[in-house]
Amino acid sequence: MQILRAFFIITSIIYLFCFASISKSEIVSKLILLVNDIPITQSDFQQRAIFIQSNSPELSESRVSSQAIQELIDEAIKVNASRSVGITYSTNEIVLAFDRQLKAQGTSLEKYTEKLRADGTDIKTIINSRIAATMWNQYIIRKFRRFANITVSEVDKYRQDLLEKEIFHIQILKIQNKDMSVEKLYLAEDISTKFQSCANNLALYKDHPDIEVLDIFDTSIGQLDEPFKTILNHKSDQFLLPMQVIDDELILMINCTPKKMMSEFEIQNILISNQLKAYSEKELRNLRQDSVIEEKK
Repeated sequence: MQILRAFFIITSIIYLFCFASISKSEIVSKLILLVNDIPITQSDFQQRAIFIQSNSPELSESRVSSQAIQELIDEAIKVNASRSVGITYSTNEIVLAFDRQLKAQGTSLEKYTEKLRADGTDIKTIINSRIAATMWNQYIIRKFRRFANITVSEVDKYRQDLLEKEIFHIQILKIQNKDMSVEKLYLAEDISTKFQSCANNLALYKDHPDIEVLDIFDTSIGQLDEPFKTILNHKSDQFLLPMQVIDDELILMINCTPKKMMSEFEIQNILISNQLKAYSEKELRNLRQDSVIEEKK
């Protein structure tokens, strides 16, 4: 019953605002909703709607209104749940962290605030959103981190999936060695020792009578034959791969485009984050059902 009630409240609020223009000049502070005793004002709604509309001008006003109301309700629910377990926040720390993030992107909080103001948005709506997100993140970690469990096979699969999406430039040098001569072994070692680049290899050895140079561009691991597929799978971050003796040939395989892959620790963090995200979505759905949402007229 509570879900149905919340649905009609949200729908009625959207109806009130989606058919009127979202004004940048007329900001009203009338209380429109109480979500678990946390107030949402018409000003909160208008500021968030203007922000969404400025970022996504292709959205209809009804869609903007719907998104704005849902965001504000969800943020109130998150803040209320976080407060209930003793989680607090420092506005100053959140503002400073936001400023650092913006500076890393080549701007600053001051410049971003000016840009928002020109669009009719108060920076407060962004700060409030980040406060809710910060508190909620701590809430989810505190409640569900112990349930996040990552196995070695999951890490290996994630790394393999990443690797299979990578595009490589592979160079294969085949040295004819039917007579199993020591000179050919020395030649192979000399190529490896003096390696500078794949382009240099091509210039030096393309006309060599005993060497066949194959350049394979824009290939993936899955398109390679064995043993090259397995070798590259384990040594994708290296230029020079182990020499192979196949039939009457000495084969040098060079990875012209080494890939710096994520560490096991980085992959574990991503997988844990994905698990916590799933917990977060489920927890928010449950809290929505139990929330008290009152429409104010």
